[in-house]
Amino acid sequence: MIIVLLSSCTSQKKESSEQEAITNSEMDVIKKHTLKTLDSLSLKNIQSWKEYSDLKDFLKIYKEISSREALNNALELKQLTKLAKDSIDIEELKVPAFKARINVFQNEVLRLADMTYIPAITVREIDLQVKNVFSTFNSLNSKIEHTFRKKSFDNSVKLDSIFNKMR
Repeated sequence: MIIVLLSSCTSQKKESSEQEAITNSEMDVIKKHTLKTLDSLSLKNIQSWKEYSDLKDFLKIYKEISSREALNNALELKQLTKLAKDSIDIEELKVPAFKARINVFQNEVLRLADMTYIPAITVREIDLQVKNVFSTFNSLNSKIEHTFRKKSFDNSVKLDSIFNKMR
């Protein structure tokens, strides 16, 4: 009777260690993500925003990253995001539309950082969150480009002179 009990306990241990090995190997699979880069006009206009540059450089690590590495780096990404958000000193970007996008980006990063404290988090949930982080950062970059393209267009057309002639 004792032998049967011991053998059933050891078989349960083997099953749980096999499941843990599968989970660990899934956490180490590298996923690829795309990072939208800014055009030269936008880069020129935000070159003084060092915190954005630091954030962008750190996100390059996430372009090819495993779920485990994503969680390990999430707290540093959270700090860099806060620094970038708090240091916006470019007048053209101090508008509600841009602030909304950077807030959404920060919320996605905060959600990823919170996942580091959840022991039952799945690889699928982590990968989806990293995808959301990239999606919102790419949206942020699109808004930066749009803002400076519009400014360039407005400067080249000189809209004030057109409206003055119409009066």
